[in-house]
Amino acid sequence: MTRKTKGLLSVLVPVITWGISFVSTEFLLGVLGPMTIGSIRFVIATALLYVAMKMTNQSLKIASKDRILFLLAGGIGIGIYFFFENTGIKYISASPAALIISAIPVFTLIFEAIIYKRKFDRTDLFAVLLSVLGVVFIVDIKLSELFNAKESMGYLMMLGAVVAWVVYALSSKPLFERYSYLTIIYYQFLHSIPFFIPFIFFESNNWHAVGFEAFFHLIFLSIFASVLGFYYYAKAMNLLGITEASIFINFLPIVTIIFSFFYMGTLISARQFIGGALVLASVTMTTLHEQSVQKSKEKQEMLSELE
Repeated sequence: MTRKTKGLLSVLVPVITWGISFVSTEFLLGVLGPMTIGSIRFVIATALLYVAMKMTNQSLKIASKDRILFLLAGGIGIGIYFFFENTGIKYISASPAALIISAIPVFTLIFEAIIYKRKFDRTDLFAVLLSVLGVVFIVDIKLSELFNAKESMGYLMMLGAVVAWVVYALSSKPLFERYSYLTIIYYQFLHSIPFFIPFIFFESNNWHAVGFEAFFHLIFLSIFASVLGFYYYAKAMNLLGITEASIFINFLPIVTIIFSFFYMGTLISARQFIGGALVLASVTMTTLHEQSVQKSKEKQEMLSELE
């Protein structure tokens, strides 16, 4: 199995679990505050990862120089990201929120080029923009939702979420060379918890209404969306590249819509099918382009060896 194939299979896990997580979070918001949900989710996930690391005899030691990277990825990339995203949704509807989040691949591509000197061409840029266009079709956004001055705070919050996620991706990249995926997400989660817990005291939580279904959603978010989702997304970033992996984030609305159809009976429109096809086309274009670039590099290396 090639490195690219492993990366594509890995990224399917976060795409599916994170897409479903929107439905779980929406349900839980009826009884718990957004940062309370995040606190419970990542405390449970961190505890599970600690047990996994002990069972697999992995070292809990990290270099002091890397603590800032774990703090940036965990504190800003996870803790602050969820604060911005969950708060932003209070001010604007899900459609413009999803559209702004779909800009993550664009920002990732730009900042990876600036910070890590990543080379990109028109194919990369076109694929990213095509995926954003696909999301526009999927969320069925209305122009009136984009130009409401009263919702400006929501747009700023969602833009903050985009920047926070780019910080997560860029801070994670150097860690792949020095640590296992398990170690990386364990310390990222651990550094995110202090950014969640203080907000619990400012939220209204209806603990008596937390029944079996709510408990099930919390377990799903902790194990599947957090532990498995972030583990395989870290693996995908390493194998595919952080920009290529970020494009798959635009598949999340597709998974959410499909799951909502089976779970809540929400109908899927023809416009959403078109949007899904555009996102799929963008990912296919990126994958084929990367394979072409890789083959070209291998051919050049073979020619240089013969010389």
